[in-house]
Amino acid sequence: MDAFIADLDDLGKLIEIGRCKYSVYAPIRKGGNYVFSKVEDMHSVDLRYNRTILPPTKLFHRPREVLLKFKLTDGFEFDEVLETEPMMIFAIHACDLNAILRLDKFFTRRFEDPYYLARRRNSVIVALNCNGPRDEYCFCASLGTGPTIDDGYDILLTEVENGRFLVEVGSKIGFDLIGEAGFKRASTNYIEDKRTVASTARRGFRRYADFRGLSYPVIEVLAHSVWDEEAGRCLSCGNCSLVCPTCYCYEISDVIDMDLKSGFRVRRLDSCQLYGYAEVALGGNFRRSRKARLRHWMVCKFGGAAGGELSSCVGCGRCIFYCPAKIDITSVSSRLREAV
Repeated sequence: MDAFIADLDDLGKLIEIGRCKYSVYAPIRKGGNYVFSKVEDMHSVDLRYNRTILPPTKLFHRPREVLLKFKLTDGFEFDEVLETEPMMIFAIHACDLNAILRLDKFFTRRFEDPYYLARRRNSVIVALNCNGPRDEYCFCASLGTGPTIDDGYDILLTEVENGRFLVEVGSKIGFDLIGEAGFKRASTNYIEDKRTVASTARRGFRRYADFRGLSYPVIEVLAHSVWDEEAGRCLSCGNCSLVCPTCYCYEISDVIDMDLKSGFRVRRLDSCQLYGYAEVALGGNFRRSRKARLRHWMVCKFGGAAGGELSSCVGCGRCIFYCPAKIDITSVSSRLREAV
């Protein structure tokens, strides 16, 4: 294993080198929250962040993107629009990286999504192990999606001392970047320190979830009274699915320009919590009630929708934190577990 040691100045140099080839996105504070935003140096980067409003998966699977442009003059002409911005995503938590790895499989499972893959294949992942739960909403440890990561990264950071990081390499691209930055080799003591940090981190979690057996359409899950209770509080705003790192559902529409001779095809993220999501021709709707929509989304996060495990929960806590009604998927799953 190639391992190095770095301080904050060294990480700043890594960002500086990365910017020569990539747009570097990193967590910065915005108001009382955090976002992944383009950065030029380490000064604005906050490595102690709990979670970003939108997960880094949205950098690859965009909330809105133009797929192609077309003309309707002489026949039909179209030009595909593929964004290929090279990106370095810096300081991704284990839960979010697990979500990216799941979307990688989803968007190559039956056919390859060229728009997602154009960005993903042109990216570098610098992951950051957590040294414990970032706040009371994290529950990745119980799902095996954190607080540390084992693969899927180009470079992995673990803070083994205050402001001092063990840097591990997971790819040739990562090795070349570290070599250019001139990081010093890490001694075996730092490897042992990482194991201690990981062990301590896992013991710090207080929120727990067990989704086993909840993804199947059994009557004990579908007919449980908890759905009526939570639906009474739910606003059907769609916040939970729009901040979820494994939600991938979208809609596609064609937009005609005012000249009626040209236009573009656009893809937008959609939410199964919204009334129009399951609406079909002649006013039909498969999930008219708020209860049905809430239940569908949560069972999806349990691994019971078409995406299976690839759209299931990674325990980042965003859906709880950003829910205006404070509906808690972990408490719902606990009540369902008692029934099954």
